[in-house]
Amino acid sequence: MITVLCVDDQKHITDVLSRYLTKWGYLVLVASDGETGWDIIQKNRPEIVLTDWLMPDLEGPDLCRRVRSAGFPGYTYMILLTAKSDKEDLVLGMEAGADDFISKPFEIGELKVRLNAAARMVRLERQLTQANSELDEKNLALNEMYDSVKIDLEAAAQIQLTLLPDRNVSLPGFHFDWLFSPSTFIAGDIFNIFPVDSNHLNFYLIDVSGHGIPAALLSTTLSRVLSPQSHFTINGPLGQTYCDTCENRQDLIVSLNSPAHVALALNKQFMSDGEQMQYFTMLYGSVDLRDGTTTITQAGHPSPVYQAPGGEVRTIGGGGFPIGLIPEADFEDVSFRFEAGGRLYLYSDGITECRGATGTMFGEKALLDVLRAGWNQPLREVIDRLRSELAVHRGSDSFDDDLSLLAIERMEDRI
Repeated sequence: MITVLCVDDQKHITDVLSRYLTKWGYLVLVASDGETGWDIIQKNRPEIVLTDWLMPDLEGPDLCRRVRSAGFPGYTYMILLTAKSDKEDLVLGMEAGADDFISKPFEIGELKVRLNAAARMVRLERQLTQANSELDEKNLALNEMYDSVKIDLEAAAQIQLTLLPDRNVSLPGFHFDWLFSPSTFIAGDIFNIFPVDSNHLNFYLIDVSGHGIPAALLSTTLSRVLSPQSHFTINGPLGQTYCDTCENRQDLIVSLNSPAHVALALNKQFMSDGEQMQYFTMLYGSVDLRDGTTTITQAGHPSPVYQAPGGEVRTIGGGGFPIGLIPEADFEDVSFRFEAGGRLYLYSDGITECRGATGTMFGEKALLDVLRAGWNQPLREVIDRLRSELAVHRGSDSFDDDLSLLAIERMEDRI
């Protein structure tokens, strides 16, 4: 029920108004002057106030001004009863905060119509208030859910970071550093570098298709599969075929004597089922610590950059198929000598395909320019410079795709 306050210093007017308004279904309050009306408004908060213009002490326009300046949470619809008809007076009443006017002496039909219009406004305001309240509750629930998901994702991001190689771990005759910048909390990129035995150092960089949680789950699985502590078993004849090369180790996948065989095994094990179509690109390699002979295989991944001592750069490899798309895909090994003082850079296409404000990509040339310019600088400085150049090109510190780069430097020949 809508409450209407009638304010008039003439009792017969309030009696008539009260009788008709009650008949029309309103809850009616009555005040004999403006100050009493103001007290009732503060205490009872009527939705509609029907007030006379001319009253002793506090006139109708002044009452409107008090209501508008009070800052009540709900809207109060103000109607002035007046014998004034000049436009200047009407403007004055509107400026004071009145919503409508009813001329004295008023007609019952006009009074009913004006109140009906006011009642519609009140009901709309109630509906809007209710809708806003429900929206606030839903937003609160969504924010709580988002905060919970955010906490989980931040925890997952920290776990993912633990899968990356520890910069503080020293490798025999090698130094490494890396760039890892997920486009969201967690990434579909993953990489590692680790000794397989006393004579071999293996490394890889993987870029899973897509973004977010699905890509991160697969990248995390692949990290565990390719870990030197993995007890992953290759199903089918492939594992048996190469078992003799594993020196009786249980971690078959990292002990295979050919990076191409690793790609074949992964392609067999992680073939897409045709519905999810989740695949990944990979660069996998192995360094013979005795003479620097390095063998890599490329599975749809950007060609790595080899930087010879002195700064000359060149790309190695020619492409290959992504893993998980084509059952009969074949992979090839490519070998080169990793010289003392040389550097090898593995990276994901999020770097070269990073788009700037105009839509242009960062490109391979810009990457090579950064690497060439930093050949005699520490790896960390080169990587920081690359990150800075990407941010300038992008015009932002946020990126649409994951950025990852693994930099490996050979420090000395092993005798």
